[in-house]
Amino acid sequence: MIPSVKSRPMRAARPPSSESLPPSLAGAAVEAPDLAVLFSQAGRDEIELAHCRRTPAPDVACALAASPLLPLDSFLVNDVRSDPECALSCAADSAGLHPVARAAVETDMRELLSMFLAALPGRAVRLRMECIADDACRRFHQDRTGWRLLVTYRGPGTHWLAPESGTTGQVRTWDVLLLRGLRLGQTPRILHKSPPMPPGAPPRLLFVLDAAEAA
Repeated sequence: MIPSVKSRPMRAARPPSSESLPPSLAGAAVEAPDLAVLFSQAGRDEIELAHCRRTPAPDVACALAASPLLPLDSFLVNDVRSDPECALSCAADSAGLHPVARAAVETDMRELLSMFLAALPGRAVRLRMECIADDACRRFHQDRTGWRLLVTYRGPGTHWLAPESGTTGQVRTWDVLLLRGLRLGQTPRILHKSPPMPPGAPPRLLFVLDAAEAA
Protein backbone atom coordinates (compact mmCIF):
# COMPACT_ATOMS: atom_id res chain seq x y z
CA MET A 1 0.00 0.00 0.00
CA ILE A 2 1.04 3.60 -0.55
CA PRO A 3 1.27 5.63 2.68
CA SER A 4 -0.84 8.78 2.80
CA VAL A 5 0.90 12.14 2.69
CA LYS A 6 -0.54 14.46 5.34
CA SER A 7 1.14 17.69 4.32
CA ARG A 8 2.53 19.29 1.19
CA PRO A 9 5.04 21.90 2.38
CA MET A 10 6.56 22.22 -1.08
CA ARG A 11 3.64 24.12 -2.54
CA ALA A 12 1.04 26.72 -1.62
CA ALA A 13 -2.49 27.24 -2.88
CA ARG A 14 -3.04 29.81 -5.59
CA PRO A 15 -5.63 32.51 -5.01
CA PRO A 16 -8.70 32.56 -7.25
CA SER A 17 -8.13 34.26 -10.61
CA SER A 18 -9.98 35.32 -13.72
CA GLU A 19 -8.87 32.03 -15.33
CA SER A 20 -11.28 30.01 -13.16
CA LEU A 21 -13.77 27.82 -14.99
CA PRO A 22 -16.68 29.93 -16.36
CA PRO A 23 -20.31 29.60 -15.20
CA SER A 24 -21.26 28.20 -18.64
CA LEU A 25 -19.53 24.95 -17.66
CA ALA A 26 -21.52 24.52 -14.43
CA GLY A 27 -22.55 20.91 -14.06
CA ALA A 28 -19.80 19.57 -16.34
CA ALA A 29 -16.66 21.05 -14.77
CA VAL A 30 -15.47 21.79 -11.26
CA GLU A 31 -12.81 24.22 -10.04
CA ALA A 32 -11.67 22.36 -6.91
CA PRO A 33 -10.14 24.32 -4.01
CA ASP A 34 -8.04 21.31 -2.95
CA LEU A 35 -7.21 17.76 -3.92
CA ALA A 36 -9.85 16.20 -1.68
CA VAL A 37 -12.61 18.07 -3.53
CA LEU A 38 -11.01 17.29 -6.89
CA PHE A 39 -10.93 13.53 -6.28
CA SER A 40 -14.47 13.55 -4.90
CA GLN A 41 -15.61 14.34 -8.47
CA ALA A 42 -14.23 11.07 -9.90
CA GLY A 43 -17.03 8.73 -10.84
CA ARG A 44 -19.77 11.38 -10.95
CA ASP A 45 -21.77 10.91 -14.15
CA GLU A 46 -22.22 14.62 -14.88
CA ILE A 47 -18.58 15.66 -14.39
CA GLU A 48 -16.18 15.79 -17.34
CA LEU A 49 -13.40 17.97 -15.94
CA ALA A 50 -12.14 18.82 -12.47
CA HIS A 51 -9.25 21.21 -11.97
CA CYS A 52 -7.14 22.05 -8.91
CA ARG A 53 -4.73 24.99 -9.02
CA ARG A 54 -1.34 24.53 -7.37
CA THR A 55 2.19 25.90 -7.53
CA PRO A 56 5.50 24.34 -6.47
CA ALA A 57 7.73 25.90 -3.85
CA PRO A 58 10.33 28.25 -5.41
CA ASP A 59 13.25 25.87 -4.88
CA VAL A 60 11.35 23.04 -6.57
CA ALA A 61 10.40 25.29 -9.50
CA CYS A 62 14.04 26.32 -9.94
CA ALA A 63 15.23 22.71 -9.74
CA LEU A 64 12.67 21.63 -12.34
CA ALA A 65 13.72 24.44 -14.68
CA ALA A 66 17.38 23.45 -14.26
CA SER A 67 16.79 19.73 -14.83
CA PRO A 68 18.19 18.56 -18.18
CA LEU A 69 15.42 15.93 -18.62
CA LEU A 70 16.40 12.71 -20.36
CA PRO A 71 15.10 11.97 -23.88
CA LEU A 72 12.12 9.88 -22.82
CA ASP A 73 9.40 8.74 -25.20
CA SER A 74 7.32 7.32 -22.37
CA PHE A 75 7.79 5.44 -19.12
CA LEU A 76 4.76 3.18 -18.77
CA VAL A 77 3.38 0.78 -16.16
CA ASN A 78 0.14 -0.87 -17.29
CA ASP A 79 -1.20 -1.66 -13.80
CA VAL A 80 0.53 0.19 -11.02
CA ARG A 81 -1.33 -1.67 -8.27
CA SER A 82 1.08 -4.63 -8.34
CA ASP A 83 4.08 -2.58 -7.12
CA PRO A 84 3.26 1.11 -6.78
CA GLU A 85 6.45 2.11 -4.97
CA CYS A 86 8.66 0.62 -7.67
CA ALA A 87 6.55 2.29 -10.37
CA LEU A 88 6.80 5.70 -8.72
CA SER A 89 10.55 5.45 -8.09
CA CYS A 90 11.27 4.29 -11.64
CA ALA A 91 9.05 7.02 -13.09
CA ALA A 92 10.90 9.68 -11.10
CA ASP A 93 14.27 8.22 -12.15
CA SER A 94 13.30 8.03 -15.81
CA ALA A 95 13.13 11.77 -16.40
CA GLY A 96 16.64 12.80 -15.30
CA LEU A 97 15.48 15.35 -12.72
CA HIS A 98 17.64 17.45 -10.40
CA PRO A 99 17.63 15.75 -6.94
CA VAL A 100 15.46 18.45 -5.36
CA ALA A 101 12.96 18.24 -8.21
CA ARG A 102 13.04 14.45 -8.22
CA ALA A 103 12.19 14.24 -4.52
CA ALA A 104 9.32 16.72 -4.85
CA VAL A 105 7.90 15.08 -7.97
CA GLU A 106 8.04 11.57 -6.50
CA THR A 107 6.34 12.74 -3.29
CA ASP A 108 3.63 14.48 -5.29
CA MET A 109 3.07 11.51 -7.59
CA ARG A 110 2.75 9.25 -4.54
CA GLU A 111 0.03 11.42 -3.04
CA LEU A 112 -1.86 11.74 -6.32
CA LEU A 113 -1.70 8.00 -6.99
CA SER A 114 -2.89 7.18 -3.47
CA MET A 115 -5.88 9.51 -3.82
CA PHE A 116 -6.64 8.33 -7.37
CA LEU A 117 -6.71 4.67 -6.27
CA ALA A 118 -8.92 5.53 -3.29
CA ALA A 119 -11.34 7.53 -5.45
CA LEU A 120 -11.67 4.76 -8.05
CA PRO A 121 -11.33 1.50 -6.10
CA GLY A 122 -11.00 -1.86 -7.79
CA ARG A 123 -9.85 -0.45 -11.14
CA ALA A 124 -6.58 -1.08 -12.93
CA VAL A 125 -4.51 2.12 -13.10
CA ARG A 126 -1.90 2.81 -15.78
CA LEU A 127 0.96 5.20 -14.94
CA ARG A 128 2.85 7.13 -17.59
CA MET A 129 5.66 9.72 -17.47
CA GLU A 130 6.67 11.57 -20.63
CA CYS A 131 9.17 14.20 -21.69
CA ILE A 132 7.50 15.96 -24.63
CA ALA A 133 9.40 18.24 -26.99
CA ASP A 134 6.85 18.50 -29.81
CA ASP A 135 3.15 19.19 -30.36
CA ALA A 136 1.91 15.78 -29.27
CA CYS A 137 -1.91 15.44 -29.30
CA ARG A 138 -2.21 18.80 -31.05
CA ARG A 139 -5.94 18.50 -31.88
CA PHE A 140 -8.77 18.81 -29.39
CA HIS A 141 -10.01 15.35 -28.45
CA GLN A 142 -11.30 13.09 -25.68
CA ASP A 143 -9.12 10.13 -24.70
CA ARG A 144 -10.17 6.50 -25.08
CA THR A 145 -9.77 5.87 -21.37
CA GLY A 146 -11.89 5.83 -18.25
CA TRP A 147 -10.85 8.64 -15.89
CA ARG A 148 -7.54 10.37 -16.66
CA LEU A 149 -5.36 12.52 -14.39
CA LEU A 150 -2.83 14.93 -15.92
CA VAL A 151 -0.09 16.98 -14.25
CA THR A 152 2.50 18.96 -16.19
CA TYR A 153 5.49 19.24 -13.86
CA ARG A 154 7.48 21.40 -16.29
CA GLY A 155 6.41 23.47 -19.26
CA PRO A 156 3.01 24.76 -20.40
CA GLY A 157 -0.11 22.92 -19.29
CA THR A 158 -2.98 21.27 -21.14
CA HIS A 159 -5.52 23.30 -23.18
CA TRP A 160 -9.24 22.53 -22.92
CA LEU A 161 -12.29 23.48 -25.01
CA ALA A 162 -16.07 23.37 -24.48
CA PRO A 163 -17.26 23.12 -28.11
CA GLU A 164 -20.89 24.15 -27.46
CA SER A 165 -19.94 27.50 -25.97
CA GLY A 166 -16.53 27.94 -27.58
CA THR A 167 -15.04 28.46 -24.10
CA THR A 168 -11.33 27.63 -23.89
CA GLY A 169 -8.74 27.57 -21.15
CA GLN A 170 -5.31 26.33 -20.17
CA VAL A 171 -4.13 24.82 -16.91
CA ARG A 172 -0.80 25.83 -15.42
CA THR A 173 2.35 24.00 -14.52
CA TRP A 174 1.79 21.73 -11.47
CA ASP A 175 -2.03 22.03 -11.64
CA VAL A 176 -4.00 18.77 -11.48
CA LEU A 177 -6.55 18.03 -14.19
CA LEU A 178 -9.04 15.15 -13.93
CA LEU A 179 -10.81 14.25 -17.19
CA ARG A 180 -13.59 11.87 -18.22
CA GLY A 181 -12.63 9.54 -21.09
CA LEU A 182 -14.61 8.09 -23.98
CA ARG A 183 -14.72 4.62 -22.43
CA LEU A 184 -17.18 5.91 -19.83
CA GLY A 185 -19.77 6.09 -22.59
CA GLN A 186 -20.96 9.69 -22.74
CA THR A 187 -20.86 12.27 -25.50
CA PRO A 188 -18.06 14.70 -24.59
CA ARG A 189 -18.85 18.28 -23.64
CA ILE A 190 -15.21 19.20 -22.91
CA LEU A 191 -12.19 18.37 -25.08
CA HIS A 192 -8.48 18.90 -24.50
CA LYS A 193 -5.13 18.96 -26.31
CA SER A 194 -1.42 19.47 -25.71
CA PRO A 195 -0.11 23.06 -25.82
CA PRO A 196 1.92 24.18 -28.85
CA MET A 197 5.69 23.85 -28.42
CA PRO A 198 7.81 26.49 -30.17
CA PRO A 199 11.01 25.23 -31.85
CA GLY A 200 13.82 24.95 -29.31
CA ALA A 201 11.51 25.18 -26.28
CA PRO A 202 12.55 23.06 -23.27
CA PRO A 203 10.61 19.78 -23.13
CA ARG A 204 7.50 19.41 -20.99
CA LEU A 205 7.35 16.79 -18.25
CA LEU A 206 3.91 15.18 -18.11
CA PHE A 207 2.55 12.71 -15.53
CA VAL A 208 -0.55 10.67 -16.46
CA LEU A 209 -2.77 8.23 -14.55
CA ASP A 210 -5.50 6.31 -16.40
CA ALA A 211 -8.19 4.29 -14.64
CA ALA A 212 -9.94 1.44 -16.41
CA GLU A 213 -13.72 1.33 -16.60
CA ALA A 214 -15.48 0.00 -13.56
CA ALA A 215 -15.68 -3.81 -13.52
